[in-house]
Amino acid sequence: MRGLEALALDVVLTNLAPARDAASHWLVHRIDEQPISLIGTPARLGPDSRPLRALLGESPLVLPTRETALRSAFDALVDRMNVSPVIAAEVDDMAMIRLLVRADAGLAIIPPIVVQDELQAGTLVEAARLDGISETFLAVTRERRFPNPLLADVLSR
Repeated sequence: MRGLEALALDVVLTNLAPARDAASHWLVHRIDEQPISLIGTPARLGPDSRPLRALLGESPLVLPTRETALRSAFDALVDRMNVSPVIAAEVDDMAMIRLLVRADAGLAIIPPIVVQDELQAGTLVEAARLDGISETFLAVTRERRFPNPLLADVLSR
């Protein structure tokens, strides 16, 4: 964000909206939204499907850290379900969540697109879609007198 503030960058791609106030120069563009699922290895999930409540309350979970909107939504979900999750790891990076679920450290709360290759190959399985929870991807720019015309073209799509 410092690079954006210093005009060294034209855009920052993120899944966390920056704080805004009256003095802020940030323009936040929503570029995509992905559903969130509970994903694990076939060995961990077994051949029989279990209800979401059982999966969340009995299986070790690989979760995003508490600072993320995704984790806030997940925490609200388990609270509504009156479930106490078993937390195997809290991770601040989707690539690390991907590695941990592939290594069978637990079931992951992750957008399926992050592990699409593993899902297609069958090394990971989508146990359940977490309705009402999604990951939003943002492009953050800054107000500029002379904006980059290429960036304006990309963001308009």
